[in-house]
This record gives sequence, structure tokens and C-alpha cells, in this order.
Amino acid sequence: MSYKEPVNQSCTEIEIKKSRFISYSQKVQSRKEAVEFIDKLREEYPDARHICWGYLIGDPKNSTNSGCNDDGEPSGTAGKPILAQINYSNIGNVVVAVVRYFGGIRLGAGGLVRAYRESAQSALLALETEEFIPQEEVIIELPFNEEGDIRRLISNLDGVLITSKYDSMVKINALLPSSKVTELEVSLGNMTAKIKQH
Repeated sequence: MSYKEPVNQSCTEIEIKKSRFISYSQKVQSRKEAVEFIDKLREEYPDARHICWGYLIGDPKNSTNSGCNDDGEPSGTAGKPILAQINYSNIGNVVVAVVRYFGGIRLGAGGLVRAYRESAQSALLALETEEFIPQEEVIIELPFNEEGDIRRLISNLDGVLITSKYDSMVKINALLPSSKVTELEVSLGNMTAKIKQH
């Protein structure tokens, strides 16, 4: 499950036969976020002829959470090429939108497919990405005297402490890379601390 996800927003522009194609891409984590992003672009470019888009949440190799929209272009000539380019780029959790200003020269179906694919590609290439690392939340219950050791262990395993609660025992909530949870369980073997939930 190795893929990249965006860390910033990109904006690129190309001109094809006097039509302007302004492409944006950025990280999203749901269809709702993708649609909100498109709505903002509609406010920013109220006079654009089309704002076509595609989004994909999760792993590009097996995600079922994706969608696209031709926004008035002939069916299959805009949204699908954008989404295909997202899949090809191996970037997940991303939306790509292409704002088109018509230049007066018709591109034909094949020309539109190429233009939207090229526009999506330019936005994705301009995007800064990082490796997506699946995270898992764990709850550890431990005696007070082990708290320092557990905090160090979580940090050494690239984990992040979320909360600590103090009662007769300490209850720590932490977020760890999924691949490190087993290592945590093994490391707790000689301690009183126990994973209560993950």
C-alpha cells in the first residue's frame, strides 16, 4: 500500500489553440472536500466556460472512492482523462480541477481528451508529494513508573502521543505507523504496560 499524497497546492496553465487551461491540484480526504474545492474555484472563475475535475481518495491502485465531472464538455472528454492521469501518477487523496476559457477554436473529442490529460499531468507534476504512511491509534494502560519508558518507546517508533489520562493507572492514546504496532507489542513484553485497544 505504497503511494504518494500531496503536501501543497499546485497551479499550472497551458494554452492550446487559444483556449486557456488553468489546472489546480491539492490534497483532499473526502468527496465533500473535493466538491468544496471546486465550488471555491467557481467563485474565483465565475466567467470560465468549464471547470472539469477528478478526485481520488486512498490508494490509486485499489481505491473505489473516486469521481470525475465533465462540466458540460462532451461526455468522457474531460473528467475521465483527468482521473486517468491521477491513477497513472500514483498519487492518492487528491483533487485535480481544470478551469477552461474557450478560445474560439474547437478542439474535437480527441483534442479535448489530450488537453485535459496534459493539463492534469502538469498540475500533478508541479505538486509536492510525500509517501503516505497508514496510521493506527493505540491505547496503552500502564503504571506510573513506566510512563517515561513508554513515551520514549512511542517516539522511537515514529509515533505521536495524543492524550494521557491519570487514574489508578496511566492511559495513553498514541498514533503509530501501522507497520510499527507489532514492534510496540513486542517491546512491551517485559513491562506491565499493556495495549488495551488498536
